[in-house]
Amino acid sequence: MYKPHVLVVDDDETVLEYLESTLVMSGYEVTTAETATDAIGKLQARPEPFPLILCDIMMPGIDGIGLLKIIKKNFPDSMVVMMTAYSSTDSAIQALNAGAFAYLRKPINVDELTTTLKNAYRSYSLVRENVRLLEELQRAKEYDEAIIDNLVYMIVATDIEGNIKKVNKAVETLLGYREEEMIGFPLQMIFSQDFQFNSWNDMIKSSRVTDYPVTFRDKSGREIKLHFSGTIMKNSEKQFIGFLGTAKV
Repeated sequence: MYKPHVLVVDDDETVLEYLESTLVMSGYEVTTAETATDAIGKLQARPEPFPLILCDIMMPGIDGIGLLKIIKKNFPDSMVVMMTAYSSTDSAIQALNAGAFAYLRKPINVDELTTTLKNAYRSYSLVRENVRLLEELQRAKEYDEAIIDNLVYMIVATDIEGNIKKVNKAVETLLGYREEEMIGFPLQMIFSQDFQFNSWNDMIKSSRVTDYPVTFRDKSGREIKLHFSGTIMKNSEKQFIGFLGTAKV
């Protein structure tokens, strides 16, 4: 069974031992540190961020607020719960403004501590799940774009008004345009006038064509005569929204 891992930071050895034993009995895995410097070393040595950090505010050297700021800068997903025996509204506000998940007063109430850590771990899990989903979406997007950009097929997508929305690398290479130069412009820009007048309407009446003679016009105005085989894409209302397929001389 997975045990959430807590880093407990307190310069009072007695408090540290009490918190460690309490949290272990509550089902947590615990690492302890007596100073902020020791805590930073353990944070840096761990392959994954600590999900939970329980930190005293009043410590020699780097105090708890200083450590909190370092943690939120370098390990922003970790949930930090601050503790102090010298409670004040100012210190609470300072801790929360610096990114603490919560603020507890000493002596620590065990029920309050475990409830707070449970809520903090729930928040950590949600943050990590969101990060994971975003990473998966980014990988899927990059994968899809790589497929589109490297297909031997030509891909041209338009809106229902016939304005270009997407082309792949093959179209960019063939016509000499960058995709951003084409987006929003009428599809007619990439065909010769003769093809537009005499063949375009016949081509888009079909759902698929084979070796259909098409005359493209590149960025310099040069006409490129090819034979296109592929699918004429249409929406549910049978309106033209693009084409994909192969073109050859």
